[in-house]
Amino acid sequence: MSRGKKRVIGSIVVLAVALTVVGLVASRQDEPTLVYTTPVERVPELRAVVSASGEIQPVDSVDIQAEIAGVIIELPVHEGDTVQKGQVLLHIDPVATAAETAAVRAASQQAQAEAKGQEVQIAMAEANLAGDEAQLKSAQLDKVQADANCKRAEEAYARRQKLFTDELLSADDLEIAKNTLDVSVAARDAAAARVTQFEALLRANGIAIEQWKALRDAALNRVEAAHANLERAEDMLKKTTIYSPLTGIITRLNVEAGERAVPGIQSNPLATLMTIADMSVIEAEIKVDETDVVQVTLGDEAEIEIDALPDSKLHGVVSEIANSPILTASSSQTADVKDFLVKVRVLDPPPELRPGLSCSAEITTEVRADLLVIPIQSLTARDLVLDEAGQPVVPTPEDIDRRKAADAAGAPADATVRKKTEAVSGVFLRGPGDRALFRPVKIGVVGQTDYEVLSGLEGGEEVVSGPYKVLRTLEVGDRLAVDNSRSFRASGDRTSD
Repeated sequence: MSRGKKRVIGSIVVLAVALTVVGLVASRQDEPTLVYTTPVERVPELRAVVSASGEIQPVDSVDIQAEIAGVIIELPVHEGDTVQKGQVLLHIDPVATAAETAAVRAASQQAQAEAKGQEVQIAMAEANLAGDEAQLKSAQLDKVQADANCKRAEEAYARRQKLFTDELLSADDLEIAKNTLDVSVAARDAAAARVTQFEALLRANGIAIEQWKALRDAALNRVEAAHANLERAEDMLKKTTIYSPLTGIITRLNVEAGERAVPGIQSNPLATLMTIADMSVIEAEIKVDETDVVQVTLGDEAEIEIDALPDSKLHGVVSEIANSPILTASSSQTADVKDFLVKVRVLDPPPELRPGLSCSAEITTEVRADLLVIPIQSLTARDLVLDEAGQPVVPTPEDIDRRKAADAAGAPADATVRKKTEAVSGVFLRGPGDRALFRPVKIGVVGQTDYEVLSGLEGGEEVVSGPYKVLRTLEVGDRLAVDNSRSFRASGDRTSD
């Protein structure tokens, strides 16, 4: 047999084998996958909404607590009453407090009297000091005169001694001069002693005055302390009558007349006598998931539903967004998803609202007009090979068929280096021959049921939108059996997958 004939026969054999393999592959195709589809269409508007639940609370709410202990002798209000700012809420028995105030007032008056007595003592001591100063000056004058007299007597005695020596003076005259000198010296010493005495008295009186002033200062301090105690006692006496700090409704009343008011701290429920809320300004305090709170901004509009008022929807605006998550008993110990408190101011609240009513809110975070949309459930992701430019390469059904044929024919595996892949978001389309096609898409605003399509689709395509289990395993090239009947949509719902 010639070489040319052998080549022809070999080619025929290879072609026959290939046709056989293709036939086997085609015959072994899986049964068509039952799906339902949704057309890609343009809508006039898409709203991005964040949903959360919480409860109704007034902006201004006050827990009324007693600051003194005592029996409630008068309670002129009832739960549900509307009270005005400054209105009397209750009276606590003032007898013990009034008696204590009277005792403190008496102590204050006694301290004031003691302080005045010390002032009198200081005045008397200063008067005595002035008298002693006058006597000291008089004694000093007497000493000056005594010193002069003594000097004259000494000079006279000296002259008489010379005359006596010259025998010009008798002994009796000399004796007289000596006696005069002695008297002058004694008078001088007495004057000096009086000066020393009065100087000592002055120092003693000065020390006494300082002591009386110290006693007076101590008495004034006691007066100040007694005055402070009196102010406190009078303030506590005033607090036997409790007035409303704001205009509002008594939303909770925990006591009755005849019961004992117990002072305490804010966290002690027994200390709270009643709660007053200003129901004219109300907020819905909702807990927003950490993945959604970044989309919420101040001033966003919201629609609020009250569980107790199912037939009415309220409108509001976001008035406050917490910067820190809500702390719970387990939040510091576990990695649970965190919630942030968002307050929505209710516009035109109805009178039926009560603090603590459960509610849910839908906050509109963004609105887009005239855009393409796809159902949220249709978006999925697949790992795609990247080309040399780093762009994903989307396989076609023909690529999948060739690869399966090569695998069935036992073709050698690709010995090249493993190619880089990347997870790419996209949708599956109903392609020619009811084959599944994958189309990468870029999404924008997230609505309640739809995604905005920024790129990847033109409009009019049929995207596979369910069932959910099918979308998780669907691959390019899979054959599709489309059934968009109402019953099939119901059976393909995620909850029944």
